[in-house]
Amino acid sequence: MKKVIEFDVPEGYKEVIVKENSQIIINFIKIDNKEMEDFFKPFLTDLMIIIKPEFPNSVFYKKDGEVIFELYQDSENKEKRYFYVDYYKIWSVFYNKFNLNYNETQSFIKGQVEDTLKLGSVTPAEIGKSFFTRWKTF
Repeated sequence: MKKVIEFDVPEGYKEVIVKENSQIIINFIKIDNKEMEDFFKPFLTDLMIIIKPEFPNSVFYKKDGEVIFELYQDSENKEKRYFYVDYYKIWSVFYNKFNLNYNETQSFIKGQVEDTLKLGSVTPAEIGKSFFTRWKTF
């Protein structure tokens, strides 16, 4: 038998659910946007922009000699713009350190990228292995 329990998450907090044995523990963790901004903002400065003819729909962003972002625009639907983010250096930190889920990470990065890089509307996504391998060829 399933039981549904509803609760309100206080504003500025995020719930983290932990299952231990037969218990479910719900922790409320304060979201610190300042700390997340302090972590992410340096990745958005002093970027080298790379355009490669073999990838006509992409703009690559390098930081400290490594590609960390890729802006991809669908050639058939110009409104579909994806902003791929290095999972290992950036995306995973939002999971592990800040306890954000996929949608929360995506929303935070979207706001930061649109405000700082002035790219207009983009959909952030973590990169898959094929993208990561492609990035290492630069």
